[in-house]
Amino acid sequence: MHIALVIYGSLDEVSGGFLYDRKLVEHLQQRGHEVTVIPLSWRSYGWSLVDNSSHHLLRRMQRREFAVIVQDELIHPSVFQLNQRLRRVVQTPIVALIHLLRRSQHCSHL
Repeated sequence: MHIALVIYGSLDEVSGGFLYDRKLVEHLQQRGHEVTVIPLSWRSYGWSLVDNSSHHLLRRMQRREFAVIVQDELIHPSVFQLNQRLRRVVQTPIVALIHLLRRSQHCSHL
């Protein structure tokens, strides 16, 4: 299976979320899947909104026959409108990857 992983920055970042992403990519590759990382530039929230009108980013996500596009939750300002355009041209499922690294955090709304 060919999987796209869309993130800000690169997998070389040192925070816990990027460690999680690296482990996910390693796990998928060990299982024989091909993973293409699509990195987006770190910018302010407002400037990230500009990515939604990017034809280049849209083409990168539709260029290959991905089985699924996994988007790190942090990139939501860059793709919330772009995903609507993407859905018009490909049937590829789009999945948000949400990291909750604090297992002790209580979620009262669940």
